[in-house]
Amino acid sequence: MRGGAEESMEGEAAPVTFTCYRITPGEEEGTPEEGMSTYSVVVLLPDGDVKHQVVWALAPEDIGDAIRVPPGSRVIMTEMKSPMVWDSQAMEEEEVAVEATPAS
Repeated sequence: MRGGAEESMEGEAAPVTFTCYRITPGEEEGTPEEGMSTYSVVVLLPDGDVKHQVVWALAPEDIGDAIRVPPGSRVIMTEMKSPMVWDSQAMEEEEVAVEATPAS
């Protein structure tokens, strides 16, 4: 059985081209300490908006202290095993939470 999202895209499908970026902490974050891991954090806000950021921490439990979200938000976190991120659109300077440079 097909979901609603698949049905709404029928007839509009097109190939996607990705650009690969290597993520590194920006100047304000400094260099990650030895043993730190990279986490992809998605915040689903009560009003339906979605925010995403990359966070460095020694343990997943440390993320709760590193971010602030409004009450009623849902936070989904994934540990990233690679500093590579693939994006189908060019990144804008003011929207980049971390420094990202195209990988060569």
